[in-house]
Amino acid sequence: MVRITRDQSRQLDSIRALSALIVLFGHTNQTLLLPTLQKGSTVVGYFTQLSVMVFFVLSGFLIGKSVYNNSAKNGAFDIAQYGRDRALRLYPPLIAALALMVLIAAVAPLFFPSGTHSLLSIPGVTFVRSEYSVVAKELFGALAFLNGFKTNTPTVNGPLWSLSYEAWYYVLAGALAIWPTRKWLAVALLVLTLFITRKVSLFYILAPVWFTGFALAFIHQSKPAMSNRLFSRLFILMTGLMAVTVVWVWLPGSPPKHVWSDPLNYFRLSSGLWFACYLAMIMGGATRFPTWFHGHASYSYTLYVIHFPIMLFILGVSQLYIYGSLTRSLAISAITIVLSIAAAKLIARFAEDKNALRGVTASLNRVLFRK
Repeated sequence: MVRITRDQSRQLDSIRALSALIVLFGHTNQTLLLPTLQKGSTVVGYFTQLSVMVFFVLSGFLIGKSVYNNSAKNGAFDIAQYGRDRALRLYPPLIAALALMVLIAAVAPLFFPSGTHSLLSIPGVTFVRSEYSVVAKELFGALAFLNGFKTNTPTVNGPLWSLSYEAWYYVLAGALAIWPTRKWLAVALLVLTLFITRKVSLFYILAPVWFTGFALAFIHQSKPAMSNRLFSRLFILMTGLMAVTVVWVWLPGSPPKHVWSDPLNYFRLSSGLWFACYLAMIMGGATRFPTWFHGHASYSYTLYVIHFPIMLFILGVSQLYIYGSLTRSLAISAITIVLSIAAAKLIARFAEDKNALRGVTASLNRVLFRK
């Protein structure tokens, strides 16, 4: 069994943490600076989208490692253990985020200048949302990872769209892993996934990004050197393709009529595959990523799922204060970033503590299933 070395783990943690911070800064720009600047930054948007694709690749890679280790440890793939592990990873930060959304929605009218859940409408100013409200159907949809497929993604927490995609990629990965021993269950999982996702083309456009990461895990198991020459050449090729999609997005034209004709989605795809090549080079020792940010990885997932509700609430409270003043917009943005990170660190002390969560799960099992 080929394990990820401590140094490689620190590099991957650093990448994951940096990606979460980039998303945080990108959404700060979109939410709190755009009303004053009156113009979004395309470059910031590129980095934000790339960061989400980095999450997809890393997720696929680490799930691939988990599947391999699961099979090696148990003699055959244990899908029940796989499901428990995935739920233990996904749900604690997600539940915390949904609870935070409900809490903020309850108190928003007390702090918003409008006295309601609505943000103020200022002529000539574009705000990322017009109100702060939560819908029960959307909350339950997010809990079941149906948002974006069968229900709308909660408007106060747009980043949750990617979480539901990843959850169903997990299901497909489980189906692949269980296929050799329980084909009927693999088919059932595949049919369920197709039923849920069949109308959402973006799920299939981005699937190669996640599953390339998944495949890299098995390549690394069979060949730890990772064919550095091949992946270096592919990295150069994907750099060129990504540059083409950047230009394509910039070209003037009418708005795309379908996700398949949206150049931004091809930037997402190419940037994800570009990073997958880079990841292969890291695992093969052909390159190295600085480990400066690895200490922030312990709360990166929590930060990703809680920052937008906090940001939107602060926007609602500070609308009149930041309007027309870049200095005040920057000050509020800085405060928002600090508060989001502090809240994520606090929540993650439990929500991302694997040992604590396993202890709670074991205790619940003893209580629920004791004779």
